[in-house]
Amino acid sequence: MIRFLLSCLHMKKILVPFDFSALSMSALRFAIELAEAAGGEVIALHVVNMTPVYLESLDPNGYAVGSASILSELGREATENFARVKSELKTRLEPGFRVEQGLLHQIIIKTIHETGADLVVMGTNGSSGLAEVIVGSNTEKVVRTAPVPVISIHKGQKISQIRNIVFPTTIDLQQHRFIWQIRALQSFLGAHLHLLYVKTPDSKDTDQALAHMLSDLAEYYSLTEYSVHVTHAPNEEKGVLKFAARMPGSMIAMATHGYTGLTHLMLGSVAENVINHTREAVWTCKLSEHV
Repeated sequence: MIRFLLSCLHMKKILVPFDFSALSMSALRFAIELAEAAGGEVIALHVVNMTPVYLESLDPNGYAVGSASILSELGREATENFARVKSELKTRLEPGFRVEQGLLHQIIIKTIHETGADLVVMGTNGSSGLAEVIVGSNTEKVVRTAPVPVISIHKGQKISQIRNIVFPTTIDLQQHRFIWQIRALQSFLGAHLHLLYVKTPDSKDTDQALAHMLSDLAEYYSLTEYSVHVTHAPNEEKGVLKFAARMPGSMIAMATHGYTGLTHLMLGSVAENVINHTREAVWTCKLSEHV
């Protein structure tokens, strides 16, 4: 059964968006730790966004400097810098390296398809205020559109330190493939699973009834090493954040959106907001891909 579960958790090829920042370095180390444990490989992806550059002239249109020679020079420089990064990693696993030009989230999706990546690990600062409302973070865009699971890293986290998985869920008996991945993630990490139901003001069920339904859900999906929790909050996002804040060093596992017609669904926007405002690692997966 464990071998079957782990086969559901594809981590043979891990893609890491890499811009040489401390956060992307943390994501790279996290991905390497995953790949070493799973017998996989890591590809670091450096994206050059060559925006138009304008001359100080009266020409209102200016002109772009996206020439092949400049891209080649930037790629060469990035490759040399990454060679120094690899020398500092002190790992037997040697990550691959790609340089692409374009918008980060679009290139990430393109590279997933081209390389057959199973997982994306990326560092994120989150976002807040007006910037969050207008543009959001690159991580949000990847989480919304990636055809594979995404792990968002906020700091220098290590998989060896993750002993708890916070799993916000609904009382849903039609998410078999998704739950299998959660079980595989739990088995891989050797973690305790916390099934969390966020009770919002419009919920009519009692805490006791909800806890009982969560226990039935766990039994239905043959979950082990778990506990059930009901927390009160104005909305799902605040409930997840409040609960996760009590468990530093945990991983939050969420669907980016759910099935049509179910109530209190952990919608994609909720997952993206959680990523923006938590300090814990967040594993997300598009639920619609796993009906």
